Amino acid sequence: MPQQLFELLKRDHRQAERWISQIEEAPESKRGELFSTLQDALEKHMQMEEKHFYPPLQKIEELKDLVADATEEHEKTKKILVKLADLAVSDTKWIPTFQKLQEGLQHHIQDEEKEIFPKCATLMDKTLLREIGEKCIVEKERAQSSKGGREAHKK
Repeated sequence: MPQQLFELLKRDHRQAERWISQIEEAPESKRGELFSTLQDALEKHMQMEEKHFYPPLQKIEELKDLVADATEEHEKTKKILVKLADLAVSDTKWIPTFQKLQEGLQHHIQDEEKEIFPKCATLMDKTLLREIGEKCIVEKERAQSSKGGREAHKK
C-alpha cells in the first residue's frame, strides 16, 4: 500500500513539529536535550529520504525539480543543525537560528505533503511506492533499534 510510505513520512513530520513546539516552550535548561533529540530524528529522516525516497523520484521528469529543491532544503537544514549544535542554548544567536530551522522545516514539510506526495501518488507505480515504503520502514526500525547504543555512546 503506497499510503504506508506517506503516512510514515507524515508521522515523522508531526513528531518533528511537536519537538519544535516543546523546544520553543521549554526552559533554557531543557532545550539542549530536546534539540539533541530533534537533531537525531531529523538527520535519520533526511538520510532515509535521500537513500530510499528521492532517488526513484529523480527519474520522473515532473518530479526532478521538486526533488532538487527538497535536497537543497535538506542541505540547508543540515547546516543549521550543525550551527545550532555548536552554539550554547544560552547564546543570543541560538533562538534566531532555531527560528530559521523551524521556518525551513515548515516550508519543506508543506512542499512534500502538498506537492511531492500527491504527484508521487499519481505519477509513480504503486508497487514501487510500496517497496520504497517497506525500505523506509526497515531503515526506521534499524535506526530505532540502534538508538540505545548510540545514545550511551554520545554522553
